[in-house]
Amino acid sequence: MRRIQATALGISSSEFLELMLWSTDMATTPISFLDMDIRRCPHEAHRSLREKSPVYFDESCGMYMVLGYDEVRDISADPETFSSVTGLLLVKESEQQEKINAVFEEHGFVPVNTLVVVDPPVHTFHRTLVNKAFNAPALKRMQDAIEGTVARLVDGFIRQGGGDFYSAIAAPLPSFVVADQLGLPTEDFEKFRTWTDAVVAEANPDNSEERQLEITRTICELQQYVSKKADEYLESPRPCLLSDIVHADVDGQKLTRQELVSIFTILIAGSHDTTTSVLCSAIYRLARDPELQGRLRADPAILSRFVEEALRYDSPVAGLFRRATKDTMVGDTKIPEGSLLMLRYGAANRDPKMFPDPDTFDPTRSNASRHLSFGHGIHLCIGNLIARAEIRAVVAEMLSRTSSFSLRGGEDGVSWLTNFIVYGPDGIQLDVEPV
Repeated sequence: MRRIQATALGISSSEFLELMLWSTDMATTPISFLDMDIRRCPHEAHRSLREKSPVYFDESCGMYMVLGYDEVRDISADPETFSSVTGLLLVKESEQQEKINAVFEEHGFVPVNTLVVVDPPVHTFHRTLVNKAFNAPALKRMQDAIEGTVARLVDGFIRQGGGDFYSAIAAPLPSFVVADQLGLPTEDFEKFRTWTDAVVAEANPDNSEERQLEITRTICELQQYVSKKADEYLESPRPCLLSDIVHADVDGQKLTRQELVSIFTILIAGSHDTTTSVLCSAIYRLARDPELQGRLRADPAILSRFVEEALRYDSPVAGLFRRATKDTMVGDTKIPEGSLLMLRYGAANRDPKMFPDPDTFDPTRSNASRHLSFGHGIHLCIGNLIARAEIRAVVAEMLSRTSSFSLRGGEDGVSWLTNFIVYGPDGIQLDVEPV
């Protein structure tokens, strides 16, 4: 019924959901970001709350939700006051952690905090090592891998007459690219996709203890694979990301094996979340708008701005966490020491103080690249250039290989994630008309 009513109004079912939610008495009901409908489509909740304050305390999860652009950016730039070590990612604090760590100890490596979930000076050491691996030759290698993989995936998708873009292109692409940088044989790519799915699922707060232990065992398989490859590359270096990181050092100091596998867990999760979700969102916007497809085919020069606007408009990472190291203020809200905060990138990226008319998708928006979808400050996503290259390559290939593409069955062909951290479609059926 919801889809029928949405079609009659000429809007998407998710947009109709926003109208329904806020035409009721929800204004008097505390908003919970654990609510499945709000996870699926948080924009109206963001807008309604941000109009009152840039910070909202969500009683359902005990976190301060930071919604304003300036506030998210400023917190990201202040790691002394707002620590990335929260107990919510990698090294966790939970009732079931003892059992989970026992699985890691027996079958893999107990995680240690690295990169996005660690503070200076340890973060500085890790980031310096990884930066050495993301040098110009490495980026060129990855660019070549991206272009070849995209051409193959899109060709297969068009030859079969379309289908689910998510499972055919968006999900496998980042897995294939990272797997290539690990030196994974082609025949093992499907196994690697299983590992990446487990890494992403591990952060979901809805997991039961049984599910979390199952995920942990799968991640241990990935850890053992990375460790085995690291040993190979210590003996025989080769031109790939893992080999570069294994051999990188800062003043003679190298990563421990625990640090190495934890860093690759983060790199895998980051590359999967951002790229897969925003690829689906970008293609969804194009599939609904034949005129926009025509503009991009006629003027490929605006493709880069389109990609930035897609990242801004449909922020693929809903948010990440910080812990206050002392009593402080964010806007007019007092944040007690030890409090957990969630930086809501999707809310910040639609803050009208930074982006005029923020709920309009504008592929020529002049300041779209100032979005915070890759974070800000010392934790700016190290793979942001690779993610952007993957998105550009897929959109360009889809546009050049087709005269048009559209949603198969309209909005009924699209399903949306209800993940606490990741936002975007997790299924999008397309019809394609080849050139």
